[in-house]
Amino acid sequence: MTLSPLAPTTALLLSSLSSSPLPLLAFAPRCRPLHSNFQPSTSSLLAAARSKTKSKSPFSPSTVVDPDGPTPVLEPDPFPEIDLDSLPEAHYDEENHPIPHQPWRRGDTDGCHDPINAPWRLKAESIISDAVTLVGCKVVDVTWYMAKCVISLDEESFKNAVAYVDGPEVRVEYPDETDISGHIYEDPEAGTEDEMFTEEDELLDYEQYDEDTEEEILRANMPAEYDESTGEELPPREPRSREERVMEMEEEWESRWLDEPRTEKPSDGMFSHPVDTKALSVVSQAITQALSEERVEEELKIQSRHDIILTSPLGNPCILDSQKEFDAARDLDVYVETRDPWGSNRVLGGKLVDRNAMDVIINQDNSGRMVTIPNSMIHQVLLPSGLAKGSAKIKSNMEEDEGEEGGDGGGYLEVEEEEVFE
Repeated sequence: MTLSPLAPTTALLLSSLSSSPLPLLAFAPRCRPLHSNFQPSTSSLLAAARSKTKSKSPFSPSTVVDPDGPTPVLEPDPFPEIDLDSLPEAHYDEENHPIPHQPWRRGDTDGCHDPINAPWRLKAESIISDAVTLVGCKVVDVTWYMAKCVISLDEESFKNAVAYVDGPEVRVEYPDETDISGHIYEDPEAGTEDEMFTEEDELLDYEQYDEDTEEEILRANMPAEYDESTGEELPPREPRSREERVMEMEEEWESRWLDEPRTEKPSDGMFSHPVDTKALSVVSQAITQALSEERVEEELKIQSRHDIILTSPLGNPCILDSQKEFDAARDLDVYVETRDPWGSNRVLGGKLVDRNAMDVIINQDNSGRMVTIPNSMIHQVLLPSGLAKGSAKIKSNMEEDEGEEGGDGGGYLEVEEEEVFE
């Protein structure tokens, strides 16, 4: 087959996987066809080549079958419908607040917002006072909070507590010697402020140790033992594991606590006064039993709504600590120091108007502006007029000490001054 060299031609080469190659076809689209009965096109040639290639494929159809059947069609979960009537938030009422003149205070106070002289509070105070008196002690004051009932006891009356009654175990936790703020409870499991900003690895550095090195040290320090009959040195014992030694230390600490006397006294600090834990145990049992009676709990609900805290009067004239002290300081200038989780601590000054189970109310800067400060945000309430009483008390104590040491100036020797001339 020959083609004219002057005419433009187009050639198409098709290859196949079969042994017989396809022929080379050529045609000139602008000239006469090579054969009058044969006019091939490019699309028909490609289709013929592909069909021939598919028919000659050496791979058979897949026979893999899923035993669980075809994959089901995933349907989206229906969007849950909420009944608005079942949500308490949907029935918001602006006029529904426990205290009429405090619309900003929401929630159910369970009656704990009642005034200090509410009948159920007065009856509870009478029951508590009678229960403490029955065991030989005396109640100084009862201070109410939203969920706390702080009972101040006269420590001088502890010596009259009955000794034949056993109550629950009492362990005293003393505040820091520099803390003079009164009844402020710090949860030991909550950690300190420094621990919240300390990396975990830094906190656990002291627990990192090498077991092999520790075992070598224990083996080297094992005491030598000798046979009583022959006098020969016995092989050293195997050192105890770390868990066994920790358990022994805990048992020793518990036995030491039980064997120690029940009267505690800190070594130093402003809280260095004896605390008779035996008397506290007797008093706490008497109060708990009196308030846990079915009739009393059903009527007053003291234990179900309050934590019972036993304490002693702070005895600092500059700090208001009990309800009686607050009542006596009305219309006097006070300074309220606040502490809150947001760090906006401040000191507010003014005349004390009222103190109840929920708030302390002052007339700020004597301007007629009433400021309500929640008790949960109060660190301490200072009474400036108590400074005179405090200084007088310190002066009298110093005079008593000087009188005990001697009548000539408290034991100080008078030294005559000598003039020195150069």
